[in-house]
Amino acid sequence: MYNLIKKGFKRSLSRTYGIDILLPVMIILGILVLVNFLSSRRFIRVDLTEDKRYTVSESTKDVIKNLDDIVTITVYFSTEPARVGQILQDIRDVLEEYNAFSRRLQIDYINPADMDDAEKQELRFKGIQEVPINVFEKDKAVIANVYMAISIGYSGKEEVLPVVQSTANLEYELTSTIVKVTTKDAKTVGFLTGHDEYDINAQTQANQQLRQLLDKNADGQYNITTVDLQTGEPVDPSVTTLVVAGPKQMLTEREKYEIDQFIMRGGRALFLIDPITMQPQTLQGTPLATGLNDLLEHYGIKIGNNVIGDRRSHDSVRLQQGRMTFIQPYIYFIKIHRTNFSKENSITSQLEELTLPWTSSLETLTKEGVTATALAKTTEFGQSFQGVYNLMPGSPIPQTDLQVFTVAAALEGKFKSFYADKEIPTTEPAADPDSENEDDRSDTTPETEDRTTITDSTDTQIIVVGTGEILTQLNPNSAKFFLNCIDWLTLGDTLIGIRSHSITSRPLNEVSGLIKNLIKYLCTVGIPLLVVLVGLIRYLLKRRVKRLVGTYGSRI
Repeated sequence: MYNLIKKGFKRSLSRTYGIDILLPVMIILGILVLVNFLSSRRFIRVDLTEDKRYTVSESTKDVIKNLDDIVTITVYFSTEPARVGQILQDIRDVLEEYNAFSRRLQIDYINPADMDDAEKQELRFKGIQEVPINVFEKDKAVIANVYMAISIGYSGKEEVLPVVQSTANLEYELTSTIVKVTTKDAKTVGFLTGHDEYDINAQTQANQQLRQLLDKNADGQYNITTVDLQTGEPVDPSVTTLVVAGPKQMLTEREKYEIDQFIMRGGRALFLIDPITMQPQTLQGTPLATGLNDLLEHYGIKIGNNVIGDRRSHDSVRLQQGRMTFIQPYIYFIKIHRTNFSKENSITSQLEELTLPWTSSLETLTKEGVTATALAKTTEFGQSFQGVYNLMPGSPIPQTDLQVFTVAAALEGKFKSFYADKEIPTTEPAADPDSENEDDRSDTTPETEDRTTITDSTDTQIIVVGTGEILTQLNPNSAKFFLNCIDWLTLGDTLIGIRSHSITSRPLNEVSGLIKNLIKYLCTVGIPLLVVLVGLIRYLLKRRVKRLVGTYGSRI
């Protein structure tokens, strides 16, 4: 009887313990299934980099969340050699994050090695073909032909990224291409001509470089054209943004009128105004008059009749003396760091550095209905110089008061026309090219009787920069700033956050000599002393413990 009771008790006990073990296991499995289900739709990532370089930008999220139809992303990538396979894995990681923020992305991966000749021929028609890369196999370099392309399709349109060798700029390329194929109409950016401005079509190295950057970074978003106002005709209605880039001659009143009316119709404008003109083969500068100062001051930005230097933050130039090359600090190439950019405006909020050569100061004025933002400023060691300028490196620098100067500014709002209470200017008569007499001119003034001056604008934007030299002295930072300006004026904030997603510079903050010496001696003397102090404290504590053990140990 006792044995039966004992067996029953054990059986009951094992059943109870079994339930106690099984129940927590089932709960844990249920939680894991639920977490896995939720994580497939919602996920959290922690990016500890200051600029969030490993996180898809808000601009990208906005673009892919607002898609109105399916966008197909097809990755045509080889899986071998290992180097290419690693790039493919990095691309998968990026596209998985894209997919997490949109239900309208269809992502496919195709290895062209598995395709037949006819299918590969179709890829060639799309612009997708094998590219040679150097790889190392068995301790020697060999050339491998691989596919490294991505195709983006939408509603019958298709764009191809023919070679993707890294993910460094992949987010911008992907998102801008998605914007391109899903945008109904491309925007037109017009460059003013006729006054020795920066000619976007000129066959110089600097101009071709800028045009390539516009074509590449805009990725087809913009139609680039030129605007000639010398005939007195209005700016073409297709132009969304007008760029006035470093005019070297005076604009006529009629040309200024057409620019004013373009802005009144809601057009956006970027003014890059040089304060000086250089004498040929020298760095002797003289003041430059463009005729635009009164127009821009009416809108809300007063251009200083000066050239700005910065004694603390400036670039350097290379000097050649015989066979020797010297690096010379040059205060007239002011260097703006991240602390002196506007953090409120997306043009500059993520910029790290920008050099502005031979720039003038700008003063933002209070205008009703207009918001002014100082995009870039010098340090408190800025200086203003006026008159005839000797800008040779190493030449004596005049002593002037030190202060902060604004060198780039943006205006937003509704503007009043500069010509609201004025008669419409007529076009100046043009010289007859077939006449030997320069005074023999023909009147080309277009009819103005049917023109009515628009006195108030719709909401629009204007950017003014105190130099046009950023386009002739182009570098990655100035190119990024210029393209950000074009994007902000033409497309809004859509692509700026993506282009500015990478770090360009992390300069060390300047410190005084006292701080430098303090850091030096802390590192050379302070750290060894700290080690000695920690060791001494540890020795004294161990000695005290030993005494306590010796005193009280025998009593325990």
